[in-house]
Amino acid sequence: MKNAAKYADILKSLFKSFQKDGKAPPLEKQEPLKALVRGAMSYDVPDSRADDAMKTIDREFVNLNELRVATQLEVQDMLGQRYPDIEHRVDTITLCLNNIFEKEHTLSLDRLKTISKKDARQFLRDLPEVSAFVEAYVMLFGFETPAVPVDNESLNFLREHGMFDEKSTTDDAQHFIENQLKAEEYYEFFHGLRKAVFNRKKK
Repeated sequence: MKNAAKYADILKSLFKSFQKDGKAPPLEKQEPLKALVRGAMSYDVPDSRADDAMKTIDREFVNLNELRVATQLEVQDMLGQRYPDIEHRVDTITLCLNNIFEKEHTLSLDRLKTISKKDARQFLRDLPEVSAFVEAYVMLFGFETPAVPVDNESLNFLREHGMFDEKSTTDDAQHFIENQLKAEEYYEFFHGLRKAVFNRKKK
């Protein structure tokens, strides 16, 4: 990547600033399918917004299989048409749940615990409409496997601080960050980045 050395220095500087701003809370593991749904509801919005969406899903559906067979319009209406990018989020959730059911013959990602991290990540990337953020979110919170979820808000924040050009994608940013940081630093960096992104949005 062009300017890789410059970006690496900026990344280290940002990470130090995140650490000074407070320690990340312990990672709270999520059931992998729930992590997929939560990841799809979390990109580019603050955690409080995703919290509310997950509470609505838990209240309205007995389990994720009910969510899987619900119509996309029904789910959109339930979560609220004002939720940012709601159509794409619901598409991702319902298409992924159905694809997993078809591939695994059950609504479960448990098999991914028995295969390599590389193969598990590829399985998730191959799911319909899955972004770099959602794939990494499932790995990090669903399987407690090091990964750095990067959404558009995060990428824009990093660009504002001198990292990445307009041609760089969230996949590019994720790949670069994961290559520069130690695996044990991924969660702390993700937490600090997300906190910085949405604290900036409040100002």
